[in-house]
Amino acid sequence: MKTRGQAVTDKILDTAERLFYTQGYHATGINQVIEEADIAKGSLYKHFTSKADLMAGYMQRLHTQWYERLTAFIGQVADPKAKLLAIFDHHTERQHTRQFGGCPFIKAGNEAGMADARVLAGIQQAKQQFKALIKDLVERSGHQGVLSDRDLSELIYLLVEGAVSAASVFKQTADLKSAQTIVQQLL
Repeated sequence: MKTRGQAVTDKILDTAERLFYTQGYHATGINQVIEEADIAKGSLYKHFTSKADLMAGYMQRLHTQWYERLTAFIGQVADPKAKLLAIFDHHTERQHTRQFGGCPFIKAGNEAGMADARVLAGIQQAKQQFKALIKDLVERSGHQGVLSDRDLSELIYLLVEGAVSAASVFKQTADLKSAQTIVQQLL
């Protein structure tokens, strides 16, 4: 059972997540978050002392939820090769869910990453964790050995990131499927 304080924090973060993702960090004002979360101004400032603190809280929660979703999705299959391919399916599903809005980490980094070191550090931590997951799966995959574990891990990471960007630009998932096919041939 959530405490009242946690329920308010979640309500604020849910609202901030929606607004920061859809309209951007700079275009979202604190008063809009307060109004759309239907909370008192004091409630927001009790949980987040500034808009920058709110962004940092959003990034921390985004990282946790993103990683939990990803690992739950790929956890549905046992084989490391299948898990690597499932990463592309997960990102395809997320692009549909997010209506091809792109990577929330990249969006946040473009707007707030240079202004607040906490935001950039959170984004880098999420991306490093993703790289580590890919590297672990590659090492356990028994792939063909066309590339070293290090090079294949880096290639998969870059293909995922690039295909997510392409999906956002072209509003389709064909590039994610193409990247998945390339990886499948290397495994």
